Amino acid sequence: HTHYLTGLLAILALSSLAGCSGSDPARREYPVTGTVKFDGQPVETGSVLFRAVDGDQRGFSGAIQNGNYELKATAGKMKVQITATRIIPGKFQELNPGEKSPVGEMYIPDRYNSQTELTAEVQPQKNTIDFDLKK
Repeated sequence: HTHYLTGLLAILALSSLAGCSGSDPARREYPVTGTVKFDGQPVETGSVLFRAVDGDQRGFSGAIQNGNYELKATAGKMKVQITATRIIPGKFQELNPGEKSPVGEMYIPDRYNSQTELTAEVQPQKNTIDFDLKK
């Protein structure tokens, strides 16, 4: 008899949790895909971060690979931050004696990340949002 009650309580708890996440449209996440270019060239690797302007300001991030990204975000107006680094040819640092490591640089200007001017509007559907960044 105790196993029956324990099982029933577990099922009720799980079903109530599932109901909460799916029924609140403000928390539902929608797919966002797109391309990221810098000075006309695809950004090889980096990241895209969408942060809600209103409400809880949750962040939604996705990796950039070969100029493409994908993530899921709630609907609404977002601030967008884009970061990417690249190796500086011929420049090395020696953190451990005798071990040379290539030096990287953040090459996307601050106005697209730490002091972003970028925004996007995520619609309650599948979204394609491209970014063509300039120096």
